[in-house]
Amino acid sequence: MKKLLSIIALLSLSFTSVFAFTEAEQHNSANYLASKFFIKDYSSSLKEYRINDNITRKEAMKIIANVAFLKVENNCEKKFSDVEDDWGCKYIEAALKAWFISANATFRPNDNITISEVLKLIFKARNLDRKFNTGDWVKDYVNSAYELKLINGDVEWTIDAKRWFIFVVIAKTFDYLNDKNFILYSDEVNVK
Repeated sequence: MKKLLSIIALLSLSFTSVFAFTEAEQHNSANYLASKFFIKDYSSSLKEYRINDNITRKEAMKIIANVAFLKVENNCEKKFSDVEDDWGCKYIEAALKAWFISANATFRPNDNITISEVLKLIFKARNLDRKFNTGDWVKDYVNSAYELKLINGDVEWTIDAKRWFIFVVIAKTFDYLNDKNFILYSDEVNVK
């Protein structure tokens, strides 16, 4: 019996380290970004944040441009052949002008963005220094994010990023828990 309990305890610790951010932390992070006008405010309807959905490259560019306080022109110069003249173009091109992304023939705006790509963009947007420079950019950004305590747990860094991931990591770069002007979300607000 003790052996079984030890195994269960070990498995629960492993599970916790992989999914260390609670849903409340994810929503708090989204609410914090909304309070800074980086994303749309859905604090009164948290499910609208769609925290468990993948995030597209175009959606990520809008958040990154906002977080970096980039000057976003209200036009589209069609710098990428696959980027339509829609709401996302101006954010993609602002990121290009800021050297956050590289000039290529295509951008793949509707593809999902990976966790490692998001980390690289966050480091650039928040002007964070990488702590490692081994020549393997993925490992360098991931290890730097661990070092700065922006991430924790074991995750496959080539998988698509969920919306909650970008919310949590960006909020941590602002040290939102110590922001005295920010009120954390609580389930109690929904209780009548």
